[in-house]
Amino acid sequence: MSLSGVPARGVPLGWRLGLTTSVIVTLVLGVLTGVVQKREIERGGEDRRLLLEQTLAPLAADVEEAPDLPTIQARLSHFQVAYFTRGHGSVRVLLLDAKGNVVASPLMGPAERPPNDAMTARVPIRSRLLPGQRGDLEIWQDETRFREMAARRWRQWILSLGVAALCILVSLYLAYVLLIERPMGRLLEGVKQMEQGYWSGLEIPRGAWEMRWLAYRFRNLGTQLEETVRRLVEAERRTYAGLRTTPPAPATPRKEAEAPAPGPSLQEEAFRKRILRRYLVARCRFLETREPSDPAARAAAYEVWERDVHEAQRIGESPLKSRLEDAAFRILEPDAYAEVSRRAAGLTSSRRKWIRDREAELKSALAEAGVKPRALQHRVKHLAGIWRKMKSKGLAIEQIHDIFAFRILLESEEECYMALSALHHRFEALLLRFKDYIAEPKENGYQSLHTCIRAPGGLVYEVQIRTVAMHALAEGGDAAHWKYKKDGSVEIEDDDPPQGVLVSLTDALRRRGIGG
Repeated sequence: MSLSGVPARGVPLGWRLGLTTSVIVTLVLGVLTGVVQKREIERGGEDRRLLLEQTLAPLAADVEEAPDLPTIQARLSHFQVAYFTRGHGSVRVLLLDAKGNVVASPLMGPAERPPNDAMTARVPIRSRLLPGQRGDLEIWQDETRFREMAARRWRQWILSLGVAALCILVSLYLAYVLLIERPMGRLLEGVKQMEQGYWSGLEIPRGAWEMRWLAYRFRNLGTQLEETVRRLVEAERRTYAGLRTTPPAPATPRKEAEAPAPGPSLQEEAFRKRILRRYLVARCRFLETREPSDPAARAAAYEVWERDVHEAQRIGESPLKSRLEDAAFRILEPDAYAEVSRRAAGLTSSRRKWIRDREAELKSALAEAGVKPRALQHRVKHLAGIWRKMKSKGLAIEQIHDIFAFRILLESEEECYMALSALHHRFEALLLRFKDYIAEPKENGYQSLHTCIRAPGGLVYEVQIRTVAMHALAEGGDAAHWKYKKDGSVEIEDDDPPQGVLVSLTDALRRRGIGG
């Protein structure tokens, strides 16, 4: 099998990780330690300058007390000789007037001026021997040794950074090899085997938790692929061979001791459901006429979201449940409601026309296969249901494939598989979304074929295929689990019972924790 668009090999992940981390950490450490070292060197130079000033203090007192210039000359010479004998031959001392001219020097001949990079310190003095009786005693020394010391410290700083970067690189590479590269190699080998058709042989390697979890997900994906292909092949076989699944075992009759206790009569139960429905309808209308900023509406919406929608589902009023959820959703999350509504409306230019076109395509495909459906229904997922699924599964609205759904009701299982084959041959199906609950029913006995089909414009929709008997079993009550309507609306009657009866039963419902 040839693969198109295979990515070219580049620098291995371990080296990229190590180099990138080393460079970043080295730069950060370099800036921090470099600033600290620069300040220490500058502080050392300032300390040396202050020390020079302190050494001039006794000499300044002697110069100010000197009676004449020869005495000053002699004292400067004595100070200079003391520095020479202690090995500080680079130190020079001068007496300057207020204009900076040399008045006295310890050495004979022209006075030597300090070089530009020398360290210089001055102490002001007062003497009647100086013009204007003011001057400065200046001392300077060559800073070659200090500069060499600073250069050595900078070389040591560079060396330490290099060693730190090398240690980081080596440690990260070793960690990568042990925790990522080896399990990644095992994982890639398993994926390569999956590409060759061996989907379920992927082993979970040792190493980082993320790698083990990724291998686990890949293995599950391979298992699902094998299971989906197996179900598709079995569905094709059932289509052409007319095989029937083994009928479910008859339910074991209950013993008299296990018989349920007698409950309310059917008439009483129907009356209670009707009263409860009136209450839920009133709650729905209340929310639909209020704004999200209304505190009472927000409190009611929270109760509806947490409790009343479940009551509507319990009595079999799924359309009313959807409408209640949307009303509460609009109050509790107005921004999310507006966004989901806008994006859902943008899926099709005309929802009614899109549904009619899909119905025509489905009928045409079934007619070509010689399948006559008893009914073809559709429904549009309500906004709160879309938002809930987006949040719970982390999906974008384009990834939710059952926003638009169709249901095909047929007479027999054979027709169900014939219809499935007709749809898969006519349209592009998302094979990983195929579910055969006829061959393998759910634990609650639910049976149906589920598949997802891509429309010509790219929008994916769901199709459920089942027999009339399966449909009756799935609905299992006075109202459908999900009721398909052309416009997705919920009809609400206005034939309320007498006021006295409504008030008394509403109070009873409140005492049971159902009312609001």
